[in-house]
Amino acid sequence: MSSYENQTGRLAPQSLLQHRYLIVGLAGRGGMSAVYQTLDTRIGNRRVAIKEMSQGHLSDQELATATERFQHEAKLLGSLQHPNLPRVYDAFSEQGRSYLVMEYLEGKTLLQILRENDARPIPVAQAVAYALQLCDVLAYLHQQHPPIIFRDLKPSNVMVTETGQIYLIDFGIARLFKEGQQQDTALLGSLGYAPPEQHGIAQTNQRSDLYALGATLHCCLTGKDPYSSGYQFAFPSVREYNPQVPVELNQLIQRLVAMDEQQRPASALEVHHELSKIHQQAAEYTAQINPALAAIKYMQPASAQNNPPPLYPPTQKVNAASPSFKQTSLPTSLAQGKSVSHFAPLWTTPFLTLFGLLLVLTIGGSTWAFNVIGGSDHIVEFGLSMLLLLVALGAGTVLRRLIPWSILFIVALAALVAGTAFLIQATPDIQAALANILQIVDLNTLLTGGLALAAITSLFWLTRPFTWVDRILIFIVFGTAIACTFLQFSYQDGDVYKHILLLIALITLIQGVPLAARMEHVRKATRR
Repeated sequence: MSSYENQTGRLAPQSLLQHRYLIVGLAGRGGMSAVYQTLDTRIGNRRVAIKEMSQGHLSDQELATATERFQHEAKLLGSLQHPNLPRVYDAFSEQGRSYLVMEYLEGKTLLQILRENDARPIPVAQAVAYALQLCDVLAYLHQQHPPIIFRDLKPSNVMVTETGQIYLIDFGIARLFKEGQQQDTALLGSLGYAPPEQHGIAQTNQRSDLYALGATLHCCLTGKDPYSSGYQFAFPSVREYNPQVPVELNQLIQRLVAMDEQQRPASALEVHHELSKIHQQAAEYTAQINPALAAIKYMQPASAQNNPPPLYPPTQKVNAASPSFKQTSLPTSLAQGKSVSHFAPLWTTPFLTLFGLLLVLTIGGSTWAFNVIGGSDHIVEFGLSMLLLLVALGAGTVLRRLIPWSILFIVALAALVAGTAFLIQATPDIQAALANILQIVDLNTLLTGGLALAAITSLFWLTRPFTWVDRILIFIVFGTAIACTFLQFSYQDGDVYKHILLLIALITLIQGVPLAARMEHVRKATRR
């Protein structure tokens, strides 16, 4: 096949595909595909868009990869339904080429809007309205099972209709998030909009799309494209170029484009909530206008005068050797090519302080009591049981979802049962008053049952959406509590080994409950 025949976008008007799709004309051409305006003659000449995969200048291996990506896009889009996603009607191959039949969208991309208006910023209220819709569709994608990471959000992939509705287009490099994977299999993205982790140092995730959203918002509100502006990964304040942008919006954008993904908002829903609060304030800065005209009626700030038209940032292979990646020094963990630690968001200073205080209180307090106060074994065990009860109830006030709350409630109830048994053992007067009942109920069985119930119930944290590192830690902590609980049952009450095992079981439970609750809080926020 000749070089000319290999080129995309060469179908002549009135060409017919599949004996039904009549080509009207070329609607657009990019680096990886061409799009035709087409009529579906079998369904009342319905207007559709046909996307043709590019084959120009591709080796056999590159062609196979491109074809696989194209088919992946067709399958992915065909399974999704959302107001901000184009509908897919059909996919086929003809004469060695792959085609995708989609809903025809009448409008312009954000990149076209910026170019046609000499890179003048888009009005604040309009940009926020677009961003709210982008948050909606990103939240939808991220809530799939497994989550779908778009990976290529940028002005040229956002279509705006005359009514102001936006569509996210070009799913060519979207991927499914894989728990525990260190980095993406294919390192693809758009320089200036792809976050640091997309350059091969970690796996892209929901927050990677939020970085691209922030970069897109920055471009729309300043008219300066990060691909050509020379501030890769170090975005200046939007207000330096556009003082009409509210301070709160500028701060949100800076959080979105943070180099460390843990400093970005946790989810698209969180960003949507923040933008909703800003939207009314943004409306006071600029009036709503025809989105197809975008910035024509808008008088740009003086600092935004003479912006060069944004360049088209192509989707391409990206890695740590990319020019844009080298321009900015990264945090040590990122620069060394390491993924963000599973422990980083979990072990914050406040939580470390709480965890440490509990450890000192339980180990130090019980050790002191055993050595200083004679016959205090049951009293110490009763005190630790009550501390476990309080810790479980305290965690339950923070985690109000049904499953975590149920686990904590059962643990608190079990701690109360074990604590009651310890209190009776420590108090002869109570033993005398309950003599008849104690002939039926064995206190050793009662306390063992209570601790066993607390420890076994705690293993249900393994069913929660934690990382594999979290689950290993949970299993070790509560597995230790279970082992010690059952081992102590065979010892007599006066045996020191019994009380050592009871202390280990109680202390691991006390430390494990806030640890599991913290994991639930952090991991759930990350996956939202």
